[in-house]
Parts: sequence; C-alpha cells; structure tokens
Amino acid sequence: MNLRLVRTSDQDLIFKLFIETRPWLAWAEGKPDFIRDLYEQQFKTMRAGAESVYPDHLDFIIERLGSAVGRTIIDLGYADWRISELQVLKQARGSGIGSNVIRGLQAAATKGNIPLTLSTPIFGSNGYPIYQRLGFQVVQAQPPMIHMAWFPHGHPDRKAMSNGSGLGR
Repeated sequence: MNLRLVRTSDQDLIFKLFIETRPWLAWAEGKPDFIRDLYEQQFKTMRAGAESVYPDHLDFIIERLGSAVGRTIIDLGYADWRISELQVLKQARGSGIGSNVIRGLQAAATKGNIPLTLSTPIFGSNGYPIYQRLGFQVVQAQPPMIHMAWFPHGHPDRKAMSNGSGLGR
C-alpha cells in the first residue's frame, strides 16, 4: 500500500469517493438530477470548508498495487493530527486498507507522542466500531457525529481517558 499526494487528475475519483461515503445524501427525495446536484453542492461546500478549517492539511490518494483505492486528508497540527477524511472505494472495503492507513498514522504519531483525532457519523457509516478496535476512544458524542481520539502510550491524556475523567485539556 502507498500514499501519494492528490493530483489534478484525481478529481473524478475524489468525487466518486465523496458519493460512496455519504449515502445519506441520496435519501433526499428528488429526481436523479436533483440528487446529483445535491452531491455536487455538498462536495464544493466540503472542499471549501476543509481548506479553511484545515489550511495545513495534506491530501493523499491511497494506492494498492498501483491502483487508487481511497483517499485520506490529514491536518498535521501541533497538538494533534486530525484525520479529517478517510475514504475507501466500495469494491476495496473490508480488506484492511483503512485500518492499515490508521495503523501507519499511529506508528508515525507515536514517534512524536502526538494524538490522532477524528469524527465519524453516527448513522450511515461503519467507522465507529473500526476506530474503536484500533484504540480510538469517544471524546464527545455530538449528533450527527462522534468525536474520537487515540493517544500514544505515555501521553498524559491517554491515562485521563482510560480513567474516564476525559481529556486533560
């Protein structure tokens, strides 16, 4: 598996991933053209929002055996590394790609004793149990999202979270 920076030629893949990872947008009533317009509008809004909220983000395409199978966006902050997107194509899900990306980020974050944070939807996603298995803990449930964090061994907030006393910030 390999991560590479996003290229201009990846835009169709990125939009396909956006649609596949947000099935709840298709729950809206309307004709296919309306649903497509809804996805396009939400996609543009998400991109603009991500660039303003995470100006120092890195946008990667996940490749397996030379083929693009997903995408991740990571904001390398000083206090934590925020995984703002982790998307895997439908046909590649269930093969450990997302988990391997997370484990790689955990290994890198451990070297700097930096926590990883993320948010996952409460509905329409199977991310929560996967992140829990990978050691992430719920920091806050704020519908429609669950906010989670993973702390390297020895990080002061790891002990606070495992004692149930919340973050030490």
